[in-house]
Amino acid sequence: MTRNARRLRGFTLIELLVVIAIIAILISLLLPAVQQAREAARRTQCFNNLKQIGLALHNYESTYKILPPGGLGALSVAAPNNMPHITVPALLDGGEDDDGFGWMVFILPFIDQAPLYQKINPQGHPGIISTAGVKQLYYGAGATIVPGGDTILSGYLCPSSALPQIVPSTFTIPGDTIARTLQAATQQAGYATTSYKACAGSVQGDFGVMHVVKEGGGVRFRDITDGMSNTLLVGESAYVTDTGSTSFRDWPTWIGMPGDGGDETIRINGRAESPINCGTNYNKMINAINDDCAFSYHAGGASFLMCDGSVRFITENISMVIYDYLHDRRDGQATGDF
Repeated sequence: MTRNARRLRGFTLIELLVVIAIIAILISLLLPAVQQAREAARRTQCFNNLKQIGLALHNYESTYKILPPGGLGALSVAAPNNMPHITVPALLDGGEDDDGFGWMVFILPFIDQAPLYQKINPQGHPGIISTAGVKQLYYGAGATIVPGGDTILSGYLCPSSALPQIVPSTFTIPGDTIARTLQAATQQAGYATTSYKACAGSVQGDFGVMHVVKEGGGVRFRDITDGMSNTLLVGESAYVTDTGSTSFRDWPTWIGMPGDGGDETIRINGRAESPINCGTNYNKMINAINDDCAFSYHAGGASFLMCDGSVRFITENISMVIYDYLHDRRDGQATGDF
């Protein structure tokens, strides 16, 4: 009887509770480490995305002797003389400088996406930059998607970003409680998103690296007199802003500006009113102070591609004077360590 009783003896309730508590403590200690490891892997992938974009831009510049335009924008007749490789239909309405395909479209053949580039056909497609009669296909009620514009490209998306990969027609901006509708004029619903934008402006003006055609279009690497390692080329910017009412606008899409959306969909600047992470963070995106900022889901800063092809993580606490210098390709100012 004694042997049988000893053999059948199990854990007491107190012992079970102690074991469960120990396991819970171990899990609570381990979980942050696992999350940090995952975030480190995602940041590495984000860096790699920017590296590949940098290689594509360098190959583009090597091929055409000029960087792609930040966006086609409005053209009165044709592309500028410094971009003869881009054939663009004439516009009847020359006032729409925030229209047209963005810089990410033009580098598609250099990231193994030549079939997608041909599907979009930016050099012959009448699409969103042509006459008013044709543009109605992509504007207003019942607008259709430019062929290929809904293709999700992992290399254009930071894996840490929690934004939808396709622009929704309704969206609750993080930190808000209102389910906002997409501003009708932008007509971005259904297009694939991106996490990266070109660096184009400084406090001195549009003296970055990639601009819409109306502002001079592409820049050559030899025009970057401040040095390739001292000038920003592309930065993370994965956020949307509200219009002050019940709608949102300017979703970052890799195809560019399909509709009357602003150039905020394709580029950022380094002016004092546009700090990294927009004076807030991804959990409180509704508090973003404007729509021209670099914005990251990596805590404390954002990833940037320099003109020399290197990738840097820049803290949101960087001096805005230095940050502005980095956005200007020809200001002659020393940036020092940053």
